[in-house]
Amino acid sequence: MKRTALKRKTALTARQPMHRKARSSRRRESQPKPRKQDARFRSPAYLRWVRSMPCCVCLQDATDAHHVIGLGWGLSGMGMTAPDSFVMPACRECHGDIHRDPELQQHQPDWLLQIIGYGLRQFPAGEIHAALLEARAFIEEKERAA
Repeated sequence: MKRTALKRKTALTARQPMHRKARSSRRRESQPKPRKQDARFRSPAYLRWVRSMPCCVCLQDATDAHHVIGLGWGLSGMGMTAPDSFVMPACRECHGDIHRDPELQQHQPDWLLQIIGYGLRQFPAGEIHAALLEARAFIEEKERAA
């Protein structure tokens, strides 16, 4: 069966020229997006204390609080930083070396357990103490599973 071509009901060209809307001189006030609440432990006081410790690699004065990376524990990733209970002191040079060298990254659990032990003695009660106990239990569990 042969079909006939479809016929247009409207023309392809507009009968009147299209006009652009004039740009408004007033800018629309944009509402800031609500930030997603970060449930991870954060403590400026603990980070300050960690920076006062010697570097975990070279034992010089530490300038940075290095958050654990590269262990596959799900603590850090693209756009995410590990909780502050998973930090260790590092000087600027060693901090960069830890980020570049996978061999140094493998030493992080030992360094973390050592710093957490010192931290538990420094902060015998409170929110920091509870977060450090939780971090130590997490690290020990991951080390047993490995």
